[in-house]
Amino acid sequence: MAMTTITPEAAGPDRGAARGDARGAVRRRTVRTIKVYWPVGAATLAACAGGDLDVLRSDESFASLLRVLETSPELGDFGVYGDVFEVALGAEGFTVRPGARPALGSVGGRFLSSTLAVTTHIDATADDDEVARILARLIDAHPWEIPVIELSAPLDLVTPA
Repeated sequence: MAMTTITPEAAGPDRGAARGDARGAVRRRTVRTIKVYWPVGAATLAACAGGDLDVLRSDESFASLLRVLETSPELGDFGVYGDVFEVALGAEGFTVRPGARPALGSVGGRFLSSTLAVTTHIDATADDDEVARILARLIDAHPWEIPVIELSAPLDLVTPA
């Protein structure tokens, strides 16, 4: 894992100083993000929007994603924190074309799905086979015929040093 610590010459007071860390020091780590769009019921989306995040554990569809995240230690590794992921609420629109076997909708129709955008991280040095295994697990767990999954180019993640 490529990691760099940067300490600015002149830095004002910050949380790091209160913890006894080097004042203003940050650590950069090179990662790739994996973002998967996951359908949930409208009631789950509404409950999340209202602040009830525990509903995610009881949503049958989302529970399968949680199992993949919790059993993949290479995902969301933040040292003393594991299985780290972020969730954004949303909707996804699509038109079902001939030949599809949709989980929602029917051929020729235009549909909207309550969707969560779930982002996690993997170390940028993970080899292609490891990344492919993780992506395959996400695809296998996903309820859609063709899941929408994004894999970023390497980028720097910044944390306190």
